[in-house]
Amino acid sequence: MKPLWDQGEWTPREKKLAVSLGIVVLLLIGGTIMVWTGEEEKPASVQVKEYSSRPKEATPKKKEKEKKADEWMVDIKGSVKHPGVYRFSPGARVQEAVQKAGGAEKQADLDRVNLAAPLSDGMALYVPAKGEDIPSSMNIEGSQTSSARASNGTIKLNAASAEELQELNGIGPSKAEAIISYREENGPFTSVEQLTEVPGIGEKTLDQLRDQIAVQ
Repeated sequence: MKPLWDQGEWTPREKKLAVSLGIVVLLLIGGTIMVWTGEEEKPASVQVKEYSSRPKEATPKKKEKEKKADEWMVDIKGSVKHPGVYRFSPGARVQEAVQKAGGAEKQADLDRVNLAAPLSDGMALYVPAKGEDIPSSMNIEGSQTSSARASNGTIKLNAASAEELQELNGIGPSKAEAIISYREENGPFTSVEQLTEVPGIGEKTLDQLRDQIAVQ
């Protein structure tokens, strides 16, 4: 079908006006679309990391580990499951030594051993059996045997058993156990005066004991 102006119904002037009007309408429509949609979105920029031709620096080697602390050698004897020479870190206690030797045997008399006593390098630790007599010549650290008495006859606070502590004036079973418990929890006594830190023992009791006790 031919357009109206080709059918002879429009004059040349009307055709020219119609074309001009159509162009104006198209321009208006295009401008309106531009306002609504806004500017065309710019394509997202792609970030390109700068390539470095330099090789990665080699990770420095870790420093050598520090040498282990000096170890102590302790000879464990007596009523333990596995007597022998064992290694310990400085500051270890008799209790650790007994455990490392497999633990005490059934006949062991642990009441005669100061489990809280510190170990020392080269020492010999003897765990006596119940009723066993140990020669006085065997001066063994940590054992509460004949070494519980000093050469002047005083009783060593860090070596005496509960029975030996009860030989002191004013010390009964409860106070003797309190002294041993204090040793186990706080380590060996460092002075006679420290005895007043034990529950139930005051200055008056200490004055009675000064000539009977020693810290060695």
